[in-house]
Amino acid sequence: MGLTRVSLQQAIDGVLAAESELDDDRHDDAPDLEPGDDTAEVLACPAVEPESEPPLLAAAEAGASIAMAGSLLTVGRLDDVPLFFARGVDPRPQSFPIEPGFLAVLERTVRTVRARAPESFGRLERITSAGAFVNKPGFHGKGRAFDHDAWKFQHVNIRPIARDHVAPELAKRQRYWALAALMRSRSAFVLHGHFDAAHQDHIHQDNGGPRPFTTGSEATVKLVQAICNHIFGRLPELEIDGAFGPKSQAAATDAMHRVDLAGDITDPGQWKRFLLRSGRLGFELSMTHQP
Repeated sequence: MGLTRVSLQQAIDGVLAAESELDDDRHDDAPDLEPGDDTAEVLACPAVEPESEPPLLAAAEAGASIAMAGSLLTVGRLDDVPLFFARGVDPRPQSFPIEPGFLAVLERTVRTVRARAPESFGRLERITSAGAFVNKPGFHGKGRAFDHDAWKFQHVNIRPIARDHVAPELAKRQRYWALAALMRSRSAFVLHGHFDAAHQDHIHQDNGGPRPFTTGSEATVKLVQAICNHIFGRLPELEIDGAFGPKSQAAATDAMHRVDLAGDITDPGQWKRFLLRSGRLGFELSMTHQP
């Protein structure tokens, strides 16, 4: 059962009040590192194997490739949140080789999520990853990509590895798409469960290019379509097909207006605010749908 319009508006009012107290949607000097080639997203992330080798071991065995990729840092925490690995092994702490500039993006992402997660989530206890550096072409080969399997808060879990993007429970879908929206506000390509079959069990994040909205990015258009459906309760639901046609444009415009944003989604500042407000709203609404 969805929220009534009145309760949705109450949630939106709370989001707007909270966002007005933050200024990180107006101050962000992270540079765009690659030219704006939207087709690059299809090459950004090699498929994650179900029984992947622990990524630090794989990286250690590829020392020459690490040197060629530049100076990578071995990281076991993001903004003091422990990193874990759990593919083919019991969940365990894990360090990952990450390019320093991208590490700043990841830590900014963690701060962004923490600032918008409700107190009822509890503290963020750990982030489980399928890997970062991979000795393959693409942004993983540069240490500039990170695959998110799960975010564990004290009272709430967000589990891309469990395909939360299509979970029967609306609350799980809302938290998944809220997290993806907040990741996208800080980075270029966010490849999610609706992007293709290879990403149904993780969210890929990288800093491979410019961050504004573009209709040429299939992953970005599908993200907006999913946000409209699962966070803003669009009815009838949009087909998540990556085509930004009249129905998707109208839904995006309506969603922007609901969170007090004028103008067009292609405006970089408004696009970023839309992602930040949608992320907070999705988190807040997910708690109203808890059993």
